[in-house]
Amino acid sequence: MDHQALFDSTEMMGWIREMASFGARRAGSPAGLANEDYLIGRLQEFGLGNLRKEPIPVEYYQPGKSLVEIDTGAGFRPFDAQWIPYCRFTPAEGLESKLVYADPDAFRHPADWTGKVVVTDIGFPLLDVQLIGKFSMGEYDPDGTIKDIKHPATWVRLGWHLYRKAFEWGAVGFIGILKDQPGGSCRMYAPYGFKEKDILDKPLTGFWVGRGDGPELRKLARSGAKVRLTLTGERKPSVTHNLVGEIPGETDECIVLHCHHDSPFVSPVEDASGCSVILALARHFASGKKPRRKVIVLFTAGHFYGSIGTRTFIEDHAGDVVPKVALEITVEHVAKEAVENEAGELAESGLAEGTGVFLPFNQAMVDAVLANLEDNGVDRAFLLPPEGPLGAYPPTDGGDWYAAGVPLVNFISNPVYLLNAEDDFHWVMESRLPKIAGAVAGIVEATGRISKAGIAAVDFKSYKLKMKLIKHLVSMKTTRFGTRPVY
Repeated sequence: MDHQALFDSTEMMGWIREMASFGARRAGSPAGLANEDYLIGRLQEFGLGNLRKEPIPVEYYQPGKSLVEIDTGAGFRPFDAQWIPYCRFTPAEGLESKLVYADPDAFRHPADWTGKVVVTDIGFPLLDVQLIGKFSMGEYDPDGTIKDIKHPATWVRLGWHLYRKAFEWGAVGFIGILKDQPGGSCRMYAPYGFKEKDILDKPLTGFWVGRGDGPELRKLARSGAKVRLTLTGERKPSVTHNLVGEIPGETDECIVLHCHHDSPFVSPVEDASGCSVILALARHFASGKKPRRKVIVLFTAGHFYGSIGTRTFIEDHAGDVVPKVALEITVEHVAKEAVENEAGELAESGLAEGTGVFLPFNQAMVDAVLANLEDNGVDRAFLLPPEGPLGAYPPTDGGDWYAAGVPLVNFISNPVYLLNAEDDFHWVMESRLPKIAGAVAGIVEATGRISKAGIAAVDFKSYKLKMKLIKHLVSMKTTRFGTRPVY
């Protein structure tokens, strides 16, 4: 059913601007805490019940002075650089050393790295949507453009393992050249703990530099040029919160509507856009007739802190909420597609960024999701298995629900600027906001007619086994020779 007319894109953009006005909404930061209060205030305004902020201890990390200076032969010159999240601070005066280059494709690194700053190239694998489409359970792509998408998967950093090797082999610093970043930016907030064992375990001072400085920096590193790294700031205990509100249903079973509320930078797309969709859905279900299942509205903390919010919520509510959840729905990133122009700058293609919709291995769910994508005009969308070539669970903040045995429908787009400071208001695809909200509203209504067991049923048993095999093959390939990508 077409529900998009029930949602106001202008109002949703207004919410996005209000959230972004707080600044970088990182876990435990003043901006992050202000955004939490804003979201709780909206849910209270919409009339949700059992509103609560569930606290999670974190370490607040706020860099101050940040500088990379290299002796190019005529004295030290600053290079444009971005600090790596949660890496080690330097003394106030900085640290001086020599550069050494590490080839990310080499199996051995005979050079002495002791006391030096390691420079290497960080690459991104190609996100080949045409290949991914071969594993799809369906698609809505009326103009036939989604399979033309070919851009780097900028959330996967090939060569990042050399940061750990640099520490193990005695280096004092690390500089990664983002050689594949479209647009050439170095302003990337990553890695952010999504698949790291411990986001706080960053024992070296580290920076990103852009591809434009790559040739000069490689040459300087190979010559052993002097470098001065300065990174000062504040690290202290803080707290962040999962935000929860409830809308009563006809039964005690639950539907979870979810997005994470933190962000790397001002980040209107990542993820004020997803939060705006969940806000719109919260008001829609709170103001209409009682849904069949209770609706739990969940804004999780710390996606950029190892997805700590989602994992904590599942752990804390393993005995009460989780067993009653019939379906978890996550919405992330309502975005325009970016491509490089002839000058190597990011430009709008005029199309929506392709959307992956991860869903259960059964026909009723495929039919419900596909019908609502079509009815609400959510084009350039693939229906994807919850495990397979992209990993053991969806690469979303909701993916841990699948690992916990809960069926899910997760919407996510991954434009190339997503983790960068270049994420700005013009990249939000305003016209798509009500379409996504409408599709989710329709999915909630459609699944209300499907039993909890029916949503979880595995109709495509052989297909699921095939996806498990592919998942293991991909894992074996990416872990060989220590080149496992970190997300």
